[in-house]
Amino acid sequence: MNLIKSKRKNYNDIILVGLFAFLPISLILGNAISNLNIFLIDIYFLAFCLYKKNWNWSKNIFFYSFILIWIYLIFNSLLNPMIINEEYNIFNTYHPLNRSIFFIRFIIFIFAFEFFLRSSKEIFNKIMFVWLIVISILIFDVFFERIFGFNILGFTSPSSKRIVSFFKDELVIGGYLLGFAFITSAYLFENIKKNFNKKIFTNLFFITIFIGIYLTGERSNFAKCIIIASFIFVFIDKKLIFLNKKKIILIALTIFVISNLLFKDVYNRQLEFINRIKLMKNEQSYVYKLGLIKHTAHYTTAWNIFTDYPLFGVGVKNFRHVCSYEKYFDIKLKHTASRCSTHPHQIHFEILSELGIFGYLIIFTTIFYILVKSFCIYLKKRNLIHLSSILYIFASLIPLLPSGSFFSSFYGTIFWINFSIVYFFSKRINHLT
Repeated sequence: MNLIKSKRKNYNDIILVGLFAFLPISLILGNAISNLNIFLIDIYFLAFCLYKKNWNWSKNIFFYSFILIWIYLIFNSLLNPMIINEEYNIFNTYHPLNRSIFFIRFIIFIFAFEFFLRSSKEIFNKIMFVWLIVISILIFDVFFERIFGFNILGFTSPSSKRIVSFFKDELVIGGYLLGFAFITSAYLFENIKKNFNKKIFTNLFFITIFIGIYLTGERSNFAKCIIIASFIFVFIDKKLIFLNKKKIILIALTIFVISNLLFKDVYNRQLEFINRIKLMKNEQSYVYKLGLIKHTAHYTTAWNIFTDYPLFGVGVKNFRHVCSYEKYFDIKLKHTASRCSTHPHQIHFEILSELGIFGYLIIFTTIFYILVKSFCIYLKKRNLIHLSSILYIFASLIPLLPSGSFFSSFYGTIFWINFSIVYFFSKRINHLT
């Protein structure tokens, strides 16, 4: 009997490591694969709970809060079943209900992550190790592509200033690395112990993340990278650093300067935003200057949509339709003709315009409450993996900095993986410290 139980446990462990370790790989393979990966975890979790008759995870205030978010999304989608095209007085038949219903996959995933990994440090470490290998390969690939102009599979970026890596023609590698690299770096720091060689490797890996994200040419993600890296550097125990912090900063700056000298396209890309503002005549107003920035047109349109539909917004993923209304054409904005996109490129504007003030308050009250509570727990336990996930969520929610869509499969999956780690450490940290 004990042998049978042992075999079952081994099979269960293998399945769990496989499902969770595959997450970063599934994102590279495409949205369909990553969504399937999340669904398989959810289905396995629910089947396991049904078999064990264990539903205790669903009897807490956090679960109820997330279910409230889900119910609101469905209600909002039913409230906005079709968007009236005001200019031509016809109906747009796009219906966001499907996306709202399937948002439940992320909610179940949060609790599945905590439930399955709470009892085994070994399983958690195996998952982190696989993630580390995947991220190391991608960071190497970023440097490879920046040097040779194509990645190790032969993919070429449509812009010399940006990197595609394994994502073929999608310029998302910076956001991908931001979501996983600091977690895996923190995993290395947590496992240094007293090995000096491991300490050197981990420190260099941390610096390489910083330079790698810079070389992707993604300005917003590099700004978030600086914020995350700075906070980690402030909070990290000096015993985990092979030199004092001043020397580490000097090494990082030296590598950074060398990178700028070697890769002028990246340097020019990072300075585009600043130069665009500097070149404006001094007598021109800040309103005019900001109007020359492409994302300003997205932000302004989203804000105007929110003021027109303040309570419930226009519905999930409906920004892309409503933004084309003639009344949102603003002659003061240079890029007003390009104001339409799949989303406003900023999480706060996206949720305000699509879900209104009610949706905004429901979502961010839940997220910030867990985030603050989790940070208080971090201050007691000082686990760097925990801190890295907190900082990623925090950086993702910084107002005005461009971001991916909160409701997209790619950005949403990375966001909720990090949030699951935040929740996991908030609930079950003792066994990992």
